[in-house]
Amino acid sequence: MLTLTAEKREARPRSTVTRLRRQGRIPGVLYGKNRDNRLLHVDQGELVRLLQQEGSSAVLQLQLEGETQAVIIQELQRDPVKGQILHVDFKAIRMDEPVEKEVPLKLEGEAPGERAGGVLQQQLRYVEIRCLPSQLPGEISVDVSNLEIGDVLTLAEVPLPEGVELLSDPDQVVVSVVEPQLGAEEAAGEGTDETTGAEEGE
Repeated sequence: MLTLTAEKREARPRSTVTRLRRQGRIPGVLYGKNRDNRLLHVDQGELVRLLQQEGSSAVLQLQLEGETQAVIIQELQRDPVKGQILHVDFKAIRMDEPVEKEVPLKLEGEAPGERAGGVLQQQLRYVEIRCLPSQLPGEISVDVSNLEIGDVLTLAEVPLPEGVELLSDPDQVVVSVVEPQLGAEEAAGEGTDETTGAEEGE
């Protein structure tokens, strides 16, 4: 279990948060059952490296003011344009109690329908699950190697790791393979040809 060091943050004006970000710090909060919220900030580089190594579903040891607490990253707020992390929410957990978490869905394999000219469309990228922290997966694999043109795969058909319970709607479509659509330029070109031909005929 990886360790992330945090420092206490005071509830101050927005300008203080902006200054923290300029200093390479990410503001955040630690909260949990039967405990007060605690404002904090963490090193941006350390958090980014941790996410690259373990993903956003990892269970971490958060060190804050001499206390070490098992946590999960409950939410990451990012800049919609640059993608930079603006704020992080840590949720304190117990290793013997189930947690609820959104984890990414990762497509695996190559769909025969795509090789035949179809278009693979992923409609769902995250799924909400519940399990013990020790069983929390970094991602859930979705096998598309049997999908033909016209096929649809729902959450109910995606195998889950042992001990993991699905909380999202099982009828949600994860991925489908659809017929290729006529490109807009090609369609416009055909329309022009027909018009030209009609004019020439006149």
